[in-house]
Amino acid sequence: MSSTQGQNASVDQLIKKLPQPEAVAGSISDPAARDPLVKQIVDAAKAMNFGNALALSQKLAARYPKSAAAQSIHGQLALALRHFAEASAAFHKALSIQPNFAFAYVGLGLLEASQNHINAALSDFRQVTRLVPQADVGWIGLSACAEKLGQKGAGLDYARHATAVAPSSFAAWLQLSRAEGISGNQQEASKALARANELRRKAKTTQR
Repeated sequence: MSSTQGQNASVDQLIKKLPQPEAVAGSISDPAARDPLVKQIVDAAKAMNFGNALALSQKLAARYPKSAAAQSIHGQLALALRHFAEASAAFHKALSIQPNFAFAYVGLGLLEASQNHINAALSDFRQVTRLVPQADVGWIGLSACAEKLGQKGAGLDYARHATAVAPSSFAAWLQLSRAEGISGNQQEASKALARANELRRKAKTTQR
């Protein structure tokens, strides 16, 4: 696997970790959280009808121009469809409304990483770890970015931190496995991958 493919795999893992739109809306007390459009967006996304979900998110954002949650849901759907300029505008608008909205920084970090703007992504993920240090996503993002920049030691440290703050995170252990492997620690990489697979199996069992 090339470094570019590896980076894309890490970014894709993070994108999959984005919370459902109703979770984003519910994270802030505002009218957008109670709008029926949120459920329609979720239903469309679950049905893999992302074009419709994006259109509905645009409608939600227009209806609630002062809602950071509504703007971020719009950004999330635009990012999922790789509409980068639209996603960037939405996430930046969310931050103009609520400067410490960690979810918007997650979105921007993923957005920049997806376009190979690694230093910008690093800055965004650092904001995430500042705002929500106990969440795995910021540390995983920093690890993936450090990996892309050839900073093996930093990438490994960030990945280890991700598993320390979120020991039940499949994505954190998967990133640690990658970081250990890149650093030449094949035995530790295998251990981390086994733990990731175990957590993934447990998650699938729970969802049944």
